[in-house]
Amino acid sequence: MESKGGQTQPRRMSGEREDGETAEPAESQAFGVALDKLMAAEAEAELAAETQGGRAGGTLLPRVLRECIAYLWRNGLDTEGLFRRSPPSTALRAAKLRYSRGQAVDLDAAGVHVAAVLLKVFFRELPDAVFGGGYAAVRALPVARVGKDAETDAETEVDAEELRARMEEMRTRYVREEIVAPLSKATRHALCATFALLHAVARNEARNRMTAYSLAVVWAPNLARSADPAEDVAMCAAGPAAATVGGVVQIMVQAFGAVFAAEISDLCAGAEGEGERQDESERQDESEAVGGGNSGGIHNGNDDAASRVLAAIARSGTS
Repeated sequence: MESKGGQTQPRRMSGEREDGETAEPAESQAFGVALDKLMAAEAEAELAAETQGGRAGGTLLPRVLRECIAYLWRNGLDTEGLFRRSPPSTALRAAKLRYSRGQAVDLDAAGVHVAAVLLKVFFRELPDAVFGGGYAAVRALPVARVGKDAETDAETEVDAEELRARMEEMRTRYVREEIVAPLSKATRHALCATFALLHAVARNEARNRMTAYSLAVVWAPNLARSADPAEDVAMCAAGPAAATVGGVVQIMVQAFGAVFAAEISDLCAGAEGEGERQDESERQDESEAVGGGNSGGIHNGNDDAASRVLAAIARSGTS
């Protein structure tokens, strides 16, 4: 006990402030840590426990990603305004602190909006932004032709829908080969896991009101960071004619299966390679969980890829 003002006060625990609030640990185990370091730590923990759960092509997803993604897949797809709405600050701060300390987090008690914001904060606080150090590759993203060019093509009897499909394919291929492929393996795996969830959210837009465009708008600011804040803001615009981070994010949501083909194989290899392949009825249930609403331009071929990744993450263990 401590004496203060003539009264005996309870002794504070290490890391606890005088007002009863707890302080962030000196070194977080979840936020503001390089992805490579987080995944190496997860691999060491798994090896020590002599388990294989959660493996992603020889690496492991950080715990906060595994748990929040699995929780939102099972509980949040129908939540209106998911990733747009803010949770109570006290609940968010408490959950973030527990992750930072490596403690268990009760996401059922915290709620879907806390889990959603934790995902955004995780990427926003990475030491190196996913899209940082200049936007040259992003600015070179092919843009959809609109206005007079589109009218001219129609007059020459070139099918507008075919032109649109060609442009989507070109933009998707560019994002996969020129933007995603050069990223580190750890970053690509983290993005693949996260965008499997975002694809599932967009597939449920009829219920949650979050389209691929809406998700691009709210997610781009968490992935873009350079030495010029004004430029960062400009790069967060989205749309088919946008050569921006927002435009890239929208493509990664809509064309998830094509953009992350290699990473999908990596993330699913561990669980499926150990004889844990699902039967057809279970696979169908998972496909339905990804979404059955208005696709908003999202092709069904991406749904199975997203469901496979999300199921692998859920099976990896959320403890």
